[in-house]
Amino acid sequence: MRWRFILFVFLVIGPIGCGERPREQTGGPLVITHVTVIDATGKAPARNMTVVIRDGHIAAIDSTIEVPTNATVIDGTGKFLIPGLWDMHGHFTDATEAAFPLLIENGVTGVRDMGGELAKVDGWRKEIADGTRIGPHIVRCGPILDGPTESKHHVVVNNPAEAVHAVDSLKQVGVDFIKVHRNMSRETYFALMEEARKIGIPVAVHLPSTVTAQEASQAGAKSLEHIEMLVASAAYQVGPSAKRVVDVLPVITGAAGDSIFATFVKNNTYYVPTLVAYERGFVLWGSDTTKVAGRARVQGHHLRLVTAMHRAGVPIMAGSDFSDWALVAGVDLHNELALFVEAGFTPMEAIQAATIKPATFLEMQDSLGTIEVGKIADLVLLDADPLEDISHTRKIRAVVVGGRMVPVMELRSRFTDPHS
Repeated sequence: MRWRFILFVFLVIGPIGCGERPREQTGGPLVITHVTVIDATGKAPARNMTVVIRDGHIAAIDSTIEVPTNATVIDGTGKFLIPGLWDMHGHFTDATEAAFPLLIENGVTGVRDMGGELAKVDGWRKEIADGTRIGPHIVRCGPILDGPTESKHHVVVNNPAEAVHAVDSLKQVGVDFIKVHRNMSRETYFALMEEARKIGIPVAVHLPSTVTAQEASQAGAKSLEHIEMLVASAAYQVGPSAKRVVDVLPVITGAAGDSIFATFVKNNTYYVPTLVAYERGFVLWGSDTTKVAGRARVQGHHLRLVTAMHRAGVPIMAGSDFSDWALVAGVDLHNELALFVEAGFTPMEAIQAATIKPATFLEMQDSLGTIEVGKIADLVLLDADPLEDISHTRKIRAVVVGGRMVPVMELRSRFTDPHS
């Protein structure tokens, strides 16, 4: 499959060491010259540009800029600059601090943490903010709110009153959003959503088993997670006769599917399919060939559903669901982008699903998500054009994090050169 060779190379080369720090600049600006800028706004690439970075922000983008004498200069001839990427579904507590260098090495400069130990994540976030750790921007929900479960990092809310209390408590401690999970009862879910609406905190939804996707959207879900949950929603509607994926497809395809997706568009409900999580965890790693073949067919249906949502105008974001199982932080975001292209996205649309779409969703579009003057300098310098082939997002020469350069290829060479 498309990523096995990538994973092999990654494991042989190894990640950026946990103690590595971004390269210190001279005190003057960081300047990238003669580079092709793919700004993720949808505009055509701007060629032979000079990008000036000062005080962590993009200060200028032009083809006629005179390079300051005190600048640190990167020659971008033949190279391509894209915004830093966001993984909109990850779990740091499970992945551990080892995920941070992997993400940065792979150009991921922002992550939405979808459930874990709040104190631990906030400790890492503080270290990133004060410069003692390399890592991405993090938005986080803390513990996941759920119905009866023994899953770690989940808080059980048994009824509407407990849900209201949990939402209020999490809002008070300052989480960025609420995450709900599949075991929550129907009445508890709707009470939670009403309270979240009242106090103004967004909710990400791993669909409860007794709530349909349309109902979740109508109740105010800011995002829906995992494409297989759309299938689960249809199974709930069909009832006990739903034994296979093909039994539920009539509920989520054709005119019925169009109605669901129109609801998402109307309510501005974003979808994070995490296609790679299903492919990596259930399709490619199985030993039973019959089961693997069946799961591969299911993944084909997943791809077609994402195609239909995309055509309907549903805002879709890239997320890998990296955690402590089969997925590799950073690497699998690129695999998700490749799956998006397989589902009919253009390479530009796939890049936008990991840049401007997350920034807009998080209401950070004034500071992140595109390459424009005044925005935070989170950038990825590529050796090949990602608009020609989405796999070129993996060909990373350097990453700029908050205006400071991490020379990825140079660091990788230290692991492969016995004399370094």
